[in-house]
Amino acid sequence: MKGVRGAGLKEGILLALLLYLETACAGGMGEGRSLPVLEKEAHGALVRGELTKALRLDRQALALSPGDAILLNNLAVVEDRLGEEEKALQILEEANRKSPRDPKILLNLARIELKIGREGEAFRTAGKIVAMDQWPEGFRTLMGKIDIDLSRYGEAHIYLHEALERHPGNPLILTYLGIVHYRLGELSDAKNNFREALTRHPPPRLRGTLEKLMKAPDRVLGPAPSRSLVEEGSPQKKAKGSP
Repeated sequence: MKGVRGAGLKEGILLALLLYLETACAGGMGEGRSLPVLEKEAHGALVRGELTKALRLDRQALALSPGDAILLNNLAVVEDRLGEEEKALQILEEANRKSPRDPKILLNLARIELKIGREGEAFRTAGKIVAMDQWPEGFRTLMGKIDIDLSRYGEAHIYLHEALERHPGNPLILTYLGIVHYRLGELSDAKNNFREALTRHPPPRLRGTLEKLMKAPDRVLGPAPSRSLVEEGSPQKKAKGSP
């Protein structure tokens, strides 16, 4: 009986040790790693689509440097990818308060504001970037979409053409440009844009939209105007920077 109890005790100790090791590994994952390493690993996880891992690593990075505007921006991007737009908005607003002239933070903030239907706020936020010497990557495309939603088709046309010059064949830019041409009554150009976008291997969701736009654009975008629209106001100036 003494031997049985001794064996049970040993097994109990072994089981407890294994459970402790599992808990320690789960709870301590990422502990001891430097901030640059955590940032790099989080970015890699985001690129690979491992959003839960990216979220965990970004939070660990923020624990090492609370309130860091760049880390807050990184976390907001992941939250947005996870469909948590309101969380992303709150995080970006905090990041913007800490670094009000960071163009990447302003760009992401404007994107989220546009995504949740706050077109006017998105326009004002993005407008802060216009006067900067360098525009962040994706700014022209975003401004094109904002101007489409605000029915500023002339301005959208300029931004999107500039974006297409820098990213030839981008299916999303071509789609937006096609929408602008449609709104301006330039139906042949719109069809050409949609057709070319379809040949550029768009992601499934965009492909589905493009197929609908090719078959019956009026069902997606409403009735097309009978002639080109002439908009008031001068066009936006081009950027000084290259992005």
